[in-house]
Amino acid sequence: MTVFSARLMKFPLIALLTVLFTAHAFAAVVEEDPNPGPEAGAERKGFFLEYLNYYDYVYSQSKKTELGDAVNIDMAVRYQHTPDTFARVRFITDPVQNRFNNKTSQFEFLGGHRLDQWYFQMDTEVLTSDGPTGGTSIGLDLDSELTQIKYSSERFDFTFFPFNFDGEVGAEFNTWDVTRIYFVEGAPTTVGGTALGTERILEKTIPGLEVGWNTEGRLARVYAGIGAASFLYPNIETFDIESAPTADRWERKEDVGYKFGATYQDPDVLRIKFQAVGHTESRRTGSLLAGAASIYGIGRVGQFVIENEWTASKAGDAPYRLTRDGAWFEDFSPFQPIWSDVFGNKHGWIGKTDFATSLRVGFKRENSTPYLSYKYQGANFIFRDRESAHRLRTGDESESHGGLSRVGFGAFFQAGQFIVNPEFEYFKAKNAVFANASDVRADRRLASFSTEDYQLSLLITYRIDENRTFQP
Repeated sequence: MTVFSARLMKFPLIALLTVLFTAHAFAAVVEEDPNPGPEAGAERKGFFLEYLNYYDYVYSQSKKTELGDAVNIDMAVRYQHTPDTFARVRFITDPVQNRFNNKTSQFEFLGGHRLDQWYFQMDTEVLTSDGPTGGTSIGLDLDSELTQIKYSSERFDFTFFPFNFDGEVGAEFNTWDVTRIYFVEGAPTTVGGTALGTERILEKTIPGLEVGWNTEGRLARVYAGIGAASFLYPNIETFDIESAPTADRWERKEDVGYKFGATYQDPDVLRIKFQAVGHTESRRTGSLLAGAASIYGIGRVGQFVIENEWTASKAGDAPYRLTRDGAWFEDFSPFQPIWSDVFGNKHGWIGKTDFATSLRVGFKRENSTPYLSYKYQGANFIFRDRESAHRLRTGDESESHGGLSRVGFGAFFQAGQFIVNPEFEYFKAKNAVFANASDVRADRRLASFSTEDYQLSLLITYRIDENRTFQP
């Protein structure tokens, strides 16, 4: 009997169900922003590279060579002053989060200090091209979950998040912040296709509190959190941003967010993570998502590594379609502030619940782990990547992919603290949604599309400590 099998006997229900049946985002499941607490560098002092994540699309049938077009880089240089005090500089370019592909004017400065059972951490950002004048500014990162105050005892922990109580779920199918909300600032009498005066869209995440309980030895943890954020909304019952977008008065309303989850980790044997997040005002705040839940598990059986994820999303009831910089609604005529097709009909995923699943099975060798993978996404499943149902659509945007299957293979090659992961995936959709690289037109409706595509991607990760990518 293996060590893994022996330990499974202690937890037969949760372990067997997770490994056998359930068994950001990057091609592989890696920590988008590893926990930066003092423990990560407690045995070191001075400057060092804490971590690096590099992910890039190399080649696809629909887009041909993609290297450099939508690269994702996330890295941090850390200064460890004492075992209880650290600071770091983080650089990130993310085509989803940043305003433009391959461009960022943002660096983040993070500092943390532990004092007995208390831990204080602050996240700030530097904008090197801020506003129309292009000036430089530094201030708090107002949507960061890394700014926090935490109290920990042997069994309990309590955390206050002043800006973002961490509303993401999913690993392979990462949702970004479920509790990310939008509203119009400026109290205009009419909301239209053009912003007038000082009107603009503001974006914020829900702050809040989290309470956790740990088992003896901290193998398992359960937690729950709640928070609220205020937003501006017309003080008139008949207001509708599409059919009746006029209001003579606005008021402050509140959106309540909530979350709960559980984790279990037995290093080198089994890791399980469950998350659920939701909020109460997706219609009035233009949120992409009203709620989401995910369960992720990875375990070892002999030399085999089995990883599986199930993630469900509940789309918002009136998600805003904003410009790339998020300043106002997309310019459509007539005015279409909610995600709609070219005929003005709302997308079918709005308000719907759907799921996605991922299974990866690898064979652990000395310095490499080759694997096979399978993923499926429902026709109305929403998450942050470009394969989401709100992004991957037919030429007139009337239909999503209709259900997307993805079969792939790849390998994790380990060299010291580095891991290199090339991956090939074949895509099969129910509807024709993949562009024809030989038929690119200004009007998408006139171009030809296919139900099949393939893609080659590359992931490189580095950790100052043991790199546990694709490991329990």
